[in-house]
Amino acid sequence: MFVLALVAVLTWSQVVLASSGELLIKFYDVGQGDSIYIQTPAGYKILVDGGPNNRVVDYLNKDLGVGQRELDLVILTHPQEDHLKGLIEVVRRFPVKKVLVTNATHTTASFQMWTDVLGQQNLKPETVVAGDTVNLTDGVSFKFVWPRPEIESPKDLNEASAVFKLTFGEFDVLLTGDADAKNQPYSGNIGDIEVLKVPHHGAKTGLKEDFLSELKPEIAVISLSKNNTYGHPGANIIQMLSAVGSKIYRTDQNGTVQIVSDGEKWYTRTEK
Repeated sequence: MFVLALVAVLTWSQVVLASSGELLIKFYDVGQGDSIYIQTPAGYKILVDGGPNNRVVDYLNKDLGVGQRELDLVILTHPQEDHLKGLIEVVRRFPVKKVLVTNATHTTASFQMWTDVLGQQNLKPETVVAGDTVNLTDGVSFKFVWPRPEIESPKDLNEASAVFKLTFGEFDVLLTGDADAKNQPYSGNIGDIEVLKVPHHGAKTGLKEDFLSELKPEIAVISLSKNNTYGHPGANIIQMLSAVGSKIYRTDQNGTVQIVSDGEKWYTRTEK
């Protein structure tokens, strides 16, 4: 188990952001994949997954702005193409201070390219498992609840997907990667949350009713593409989310979904 602490060197623009006391989360519209940008009150810049293409680079060019165009932390939930591929170009183009991964590996060309580019940038990824935490100096924390240490590279890489709870004050977000319902033995340790990144792009196997009843998310975000060939989101998932009163946002319909919180209140804004 480890606790990772990050110390930021703040530019003037970041100091202004810190004084606002707000946390920014953007669920990028990258098509059939996941990519989530997080900027904390102290100006820490974090990217979770990179999507299936290089669209994330265009988003980062806008969101990182001028000056200190670097990422403090990159988290790869699991090494499937729709989460990994965009990160390769991100690491090539932007300085990255720290990379977190799970034990999972893959045999694809993209995974080899990912490994190569990390080496070229002198980045040594650290492995996270359930129980690990990331504590930032501005009160934002990440608590990893999956995968278990004994899970390395299962046949279904979704089983090794990182799941973690982001907390800022009274505001809680559960980021789930592609972890399906069968990989939710961590339920019972989460409690009520405000925002759920719906697992596996809304796949019909992604959630269980008892798990959702525990979470009671006020906001549910599904990252997916229009007319995808997987049948996402499952009608049962939409029904379950509606039954617990979740407001549903979909990147295929709403574009990039932005959520801002001061640790108590929050608001959402969408691209479409």
